[in-house]
Order: sequence, then structure tokens, then C-alpha cells
Amino acid sequence: MTASPQIEAFLAEPRNAMVAGVRRDGRPHLSPNWFLWDGERFYVSTTRPRVKYRIFRHDPRVELAVDDATGYRTVLVSGTVEVLEDVHEQLPQFRAIREKHGRTGASDKELEEILVAEQRVLLAITPSTPPEQWTTWGLD
Repeated sequence: MTASPQIEAFLAEPRNAMVAGVRRDGRPHLSPNWFLWDGERFYVSTTRPRVKYRIFRHDPRVELAVDDATGYRTVLVSGTVEVLEDVHEQLPQFRAIREKHGRTGASDKELEEILVAEQRVLLAITPSTPPEQWTTWGLD
């Protein structure tokens, strides 16, 4: 599911993805999140007490908007979420998200302890269409 070089470069930049899910009462829930794109899936870190954790345990449908308002560049993606709860197993993805956004320094053991204490989980988002079918602006 390889994206174009322009989309790959855009998604590698340290920016937020707006993550949207559907609450049980049908209202949308939207929140900004750091993310990682590995060429197949998007990864977003969240915690068990947050609304989006409960939403995606109930309903895996998701919409992502990665935006650069000053450069008029955008990627919009529909997909499904798998909630990954094993911090130890997902440590490389957690670390990659943090490093992409300038948070470095903790050893694996320290990072794992931090993530467990924060009740972190990983949202693994699989796009429902290939990148050439995503809505994009300013990335041609």
C-alpha cells in the first residue's frame, strides 16, 4: 500500500492527525494526535481513560485528516482501527511516534514503564482504500 513519494514525505513530517470516531449516540468525536505512518498502517497512541479508546473498542470506523494549514497540504483517509493493548509488543511503534515528534531519551525499560503507568494503548489504523484513492490537496 505504498503512497507516492510526496505523500510519504508529508506523512513523515512531525504533525498531528485529526482522528474522528463515532460516539454511541452517533455524534462524532474528533481529537488531534501524534501519529506514525509505516507504509501500511497509521499508529496513534492513546490511553484507556480517553473517549477515543472507548469509541474504537465499540466501533472501529475512523477518519483521519493530516493537515498543513500554512502550506495548504492535506491527506484524508478512511479506515478501521484495531486497538493494540500490549505495550511491550508495540514498543517500537510507541518509540517511533515519540521520536518523530522530538521526544527522545528514555531506555526501552523506562519507556515501557512510562507507557504502562499512563495506561497507553496503540490504535493501529488500516486505510480502507489504497493511497492513490485518498483525498489529497497540494501533494501532486
